[in-house]
Amino acid sequence: MIILSSALDLVGPDVPKGVVLLADVIPSFVTKLCAPYFIHKIPYHLRIPIFVALSACGMVIIALTPQLQDAKSIGIKMFGVILASLSSGGGELSFLGLTHYYGHFALASWGSGTGGAGLIGAGAYAIFTTTLQISPRNSLLAFSFLPVIMLMSFFLILPKGPLQASSGKYAEYEAIDEDEIEDPVEPEAENEGLLASSMHSASGRSFSSVNAKAVKSSSKGFKANLRHARGLFFP
Repeated sequence: MIILSSALDLVGPDVPKGVVLLADVIPSFVTKLCAPYFIHKIPYHLRIPIFVALSACGMVIIALTPQLQDAKSIGIKMFGVILASLSSGGGELSFLGLTHYYGHFALASWGSGTGGAGLIGAGAYAIFTTTLQISPRNSLLAFSFLPVIMLMSFFLILPKGPLQASSGKYAEYEAIDEDEIEDPVEPEAENEGLLASSMHSASGRSFSSVNAKAVKSSSKGFKANLRHARGLFFP
């Protein structure tokens, strides 16, 4: 949110501010979309410092880039925005995953924290640059130390008992067999109404039961994959 608040100072008045928005949103979205397939291979005590380093480096790159409005300077700044966006998406995903070990209160705290961070970040940047009259460059340099809070939260504040107790059990994701996936029971009458016309030929002869089983198996697999993909967007 701090980077979005400084969009005008980053690219100047002649460049669309949507450039900053896209550079901030798209990498985070792609991270949240793809990371669940492999991020569990990286232990929390490694990924958290990585995300902190990405965020801090991104803000430092943005702050130290000359305040010029040429394509090269803007491109370097957008690279810093992308690094911070990758950190934001991965950090949000990781801390959300940690709520699994700490119960419902942790989930409520995560939700209120992510919402409050946007308000506090935008307000802090406005106070620094408007009320305190600090330059955007110095403000971003000062805010580049904020990601250290993630390190303090994980290594100093967060109780390690639940995570260590479950580390062996939940170190790897367990694959679910297709036979264990329960499909919603469809009414027989509805099946007959929808499939009756397609299960009979023009001469009135019905297809073989083998074909019917193949269609049902294929439909079952498609529904299972659709539910898995839908879970990435709608938890």
